[in-house]
Amino acid sequence: MRRRPVFAPERIFKQVLAYAVIPTFDLILWFEGRGIAIFRRKIPPYKNLWALPGLRMMKLEGIEDTLVRIARQEAGVIIDPKRRIFIDQYVGRFRSENRRQDLSTCYAFLSVRGNVTPNPAHFYSLRFIASVKDMPKKMGAMYRHYLKKFFAAYQDRLR
Repeated sequence: MRRRPVFAPERIFKQVLAYAVIPTFDLILWFEGRGIAIFRRKIPPYKNLWALPGLRMMKLEGIEDTLVRIARQEAGVIIDPKRRIFIDQYVGRFRSENRRQDLSTCYAFLSVRGNVTPNPAHFYSLRFIASVKDMPKKMGAMYRHYLKKFFAAYQDRLR
């Protein structure tokens, strides 16, 4: 039987942030006829900026477990983790949260189905974009990087 991942108490997590790099995953979710779901963040890092859904990997999880959890918890959708497409990795360094540093890995999922339900604890709002020119100005650098790579590789395939 699998054990559920456990969050560290906030006091301990702040200490971890001061000394360790945090592994995170971000998802490009392409919805047929709508585009990629992006979300306005409520929480740091990237607070008040547009972002992709993403979270850190928890102890006891594998990559596929983490991707499924992120899609479900952050966007309310179900994905098949075996159909992931690697986009890139990015090292995010932040002034907030004890000078947090993340090693993010981005995967894309094409033809996602269902209604998007943004996690209200993490996001203010949702919108869809279908090209680089649709990206809002107030977007985190990491997400802009991933989306440019994605559109460069897949724009023609998605028309």
